[in-house]
Amino acid sequence: MEKILSLLKKNKFTSIVAISLILICGIIYCFISNNENYYDKTIAKIIYIRETPSKVTNINGDIEQIKKQQIKSIIMNGNFKGQEIELENSSSYSGVNNLNLKVGDEVFISTQQDTNNKIISGKILNLKRDKYVVYITSIFIFLILLVGGFKGFRSLASVIINIIIFCIIIKLFIHGYNLIFISIIASLLFVILSISIVCGINKKTLSAVLGTISGTLLSMLIAVLVIQLNHWNGIKFEEMEFLTHPPEQIFYIEILIGTLGSIMDIAISISSSIKELCDKNPNIESKVLINSGKEIGKDIMGTMTNTLVFAYISGSIPLILLLLKNGFSIFYIISINLSLEFVRALTGSIGIILSIPITIYISVILFKNHKIGVF
Repeated sequence: MEKILSLLKKNKFTSIVAISLILICGIIYCFISNNENYYDKTIAKIIYIRETPSKVTNINGDIEQIKKQQIKSIIMNGNFKGQEIELENSSSYSGVNNLNLKVGDEVFISTQQDTNNKIISGKILNLKRDKYVVYITSIFIFLILLVGGFKGFRSLASVIINIIIFCIIIKLFIHGYNLIFISIIASLLFVILSISIVCGINKKTLSAVLGTISGTLLSMLIAVLVIQLNHWNGIKFEEMEFLTHPPEQIFYIEILIGTLGSIMDIAISISSSIKELCDKNPNIESKVLINSGKEIGKDIMGTMTNTLVFAYISGSIPLILLLLKNGFSIFYIISINLSLEFVRALTGSIGIILSIPITIYISVILFKNHKIGVF
């Protein structure tokens, strides 16, 4: 505890941020814990649960454990606030289509009244999860500001701005604007604003922006060329069949945004590394700088490629398990259900590989030749 206090005394900004965040989190907690009156739907808080174990056989003949829950709860808002109501709930082991409720949980319910406007029954609609989302968000904000300091604040600001830009894209698309055009413009804004806000306006930022845009452009050109020459063979859009918009355009935009994020990470890492080497040794030769950048890039390349593949595949794990459980072969699953994920991952990996040498050479030119650049 003494070490923490001494650290806070040394860094006044960190201590101010920490105290402010604790106060803000306290205010948010008080609000979220008492915000039922701001909802139109009826909310009930569970005060008692009696559980009865049972079993059910599914269509495959497998036996699944379930439990019947007899629930007593108190209505927290609306005309019947403070009234006790009994509810029923079934909870299975998988929990896919039901809830495993606990005492203290709050749920949205629907009620039926008799002619005297008294509640005769209630039905659970869903779990009230807003407080859990706020808790996680608060922890994220607290940590990013506490650890990152002012740079953490700028990183948080860039995330908020990017979310706003994304929402604007959706609004423009709904109003009939060309999706590919506005996505390209938004991608440029994502790159420029994100890196500029976090790193400031300097040569490092310029190097990272140019590296990101160049790497993304080249990887997208390669992806579009290969897909068009192959006439979309092997790419299945079954998971997009619910869309009323051409899936090809949506798929290109998915590739663009996914590739952009991974390349931006690589570009700023390379640019920062080159700048740090130049700052430590201003007389370092360009050849040595390039070789050092390549070694750094090789280490980043392997981990980032794996990260990209895992990020895309992880979202399909439930579908993979479901199809394997129903007897489909892994080859069928990959070729039919994971074709889009593999194309996204491969395009992003190509972009990562290309962006490394591009960013290295751009950084060396900017940092070693003071006549180039405006910063």
